[in-house]
Amino acid sequence: MKSNEHLYGEGVEVPPIPKEVVEARLTVLREHLGKLLDHSYFIRDGQRCNDVMGAISFWEKINKKET
Repeated sequence: MKSNEHLYGEGVEVPPIPKEVVEARLTVLREHLGKLLDHSYFIRDGQRCNDVMGAISFWEKINKKET
């Protein structure tokens, strides 16, 4: 992940993402992943599962940086 300075420029203060927002997104993503994984391995949408897991990983990293 690129630094804020790299993305937004030097001397720019980037507002933090509220922890409640991050936790709410993680909750919804985890619930959705559970529903996706409830399907048989042979018929589940593997790409979609990977995408949701990637989103979970992203928001977990954001959550760690914000604390």
